[in-house]
Amino acid sequence: MRKVVLILLVLLFSVCAGASLALAQPLDRGELLGVFPQAPDLNEPVARGAFGAMLVKAANLPAVSGQVYRAKDVDPGSWYAPALATLRERGIMAGYPDGTLRPGQAVTGAEAAVMVARALGLFGTPGQPEAGPLKPDHWASSLYNWLVNQGLVSARSDPEGALTVREAADFLARVFGSDPQAVDIVEKSGRAQAGVKAMRFKSNIDMLMQPRAGMAGQVPVLSGLLSGSGQISTELVLPATMHQVARWRFEAAGGPAAEGGRLPELEMEQYLVGGKMYMKMTDPATGKAEWMRLPENALPDLEALMKESLEAGKMGAGGMPEGLKPYFHYQLLGTAEKDGRKVFEIGYYGRIDDLAAFFKLAVPESLRGTLDGLQFERFLGEAGKLVRSISYWGRDYINADDYLPCGGEVRTVLSFADRFQGEVVPFELIEMRMRVEECAYNEQIKIELPPEALQAREMPQPQEETTGR
Repeated sequence: MRKVVLILLVLLFSVCAGASLALAQPLDRGELLGVFPQAPDLNEPVARGAFGAMLVKAANLPAVSGQVYRAKDVDPGSWYAPALATLRERGIMAGYPDGTLRPGQAVTGAEAAVMVARALGLFGTPGQPEAGPLKPDHWASSLYNWLVNQGLVSARSDPEGALTVREAADFLARVFGSDPQAVDIVEKSGRAQAGVKAMRFKSNIDMLMQPRAGMAGQVPVLSGLLSGSGQISTELVLPATMHQVARWRFEAAGGPAAEGGRLPELEMEQYLVGGKMYMKMTDPATGKAEWMRLPENALPDLEALMKESLEAGKMGAGGMPEGLKPYFHYQLLGTAEKDGRKVFEIGYYGRIDDLAAFFKLAVPESLRGTLDGLQFERFLGEAGKLVRSISYWGRDYINADDYLPCGGEVRTVLSFADRFQGEVVPFELIEMRMRVEECAYNEQIKIELPPEALQAREMPQPQEETTGR
């Protein structure tokens, strides 16, 4: 399910990912303890400086280069100074109002949780706060509660208590690795999905777009948060035939776009048949619907892409490129009952900082020739300049008897660069929540284009800009 959902998000949001089987490997506590200049006492409280060095090692964060800001209470010659500089530069260790980082002070459970969440790209978003043991008015509530809900921190833990060196190492190894039992279930699920011939599912999506400060005067609708919700029904006959209907509603908080800030509703229907994409868009102003057909060279060979993705599922995680393994982390959250059947609840999360590097690894080598015709390398470079990072976390529900997904949810945050192609990017970030609520497999699904779609005109392609010298 996760693989199919991500491919559909490619079509909806121009986000490409086919690496849902990429697994972060278990970390060894000894690797993390190796950052200490001499063997520490595992039962002693871990200091903030030492925890910072372990975090940089666990998250594989590249060290900052050149002269960077260093807190006034951090000795530049100390063994943990480079790690703290890296964390400070990335905003992971913010420090105290007096400008100190207090590297010798014991780190608390709440402080450790917040730094770990920030290392994964979660700095707090405009969406609904996470429910959990910490009350909303606690400074660490959102990020700490997220870690509790992902099964990475026990709800019985003391957020104000000091962590020992042993607890810190185990915590970091758990977060930045993957639970072997969860990995086994995910691999079995991938092999089970490879045998699926057809599927149908329904999903709901909520979206929040946070405008960049100062943009309200230039774009009036951006005077506040722009939120939206949608319902998507999808039918798939694998490897690459699809029918999808999506309905969207948007609201602008404080914006004058429409009465009460509500924008016109949007409805879109699309078919992918015979390698061609047909789309019916309804003009929100006139209510008139029109079918359009994407140019034949506007899409890669999706059938070949899906076939190769399914073959990777048969092979399990071992069939994925080594470079993709750090992008997804898996945890077994437990078992539950859904529609009278036992299901595994799998939590997953990760972060992408370099989109170009990720896409090059995620796109199968056999498709490079097709994508080169779409100026793939140029697209990757431009996408990497626009999107600063993508963070994602969610959970899948996998049937214990046949290992097929029966639902799930994923939350994604796209963080954008300040400027792109010389212009200010109007949004700081976009947050999306997708919940897959109905799933059915190998039903008799027949997808046929309606007659009016067959008569659709081809959508014009944007002209390439040329410059002379």
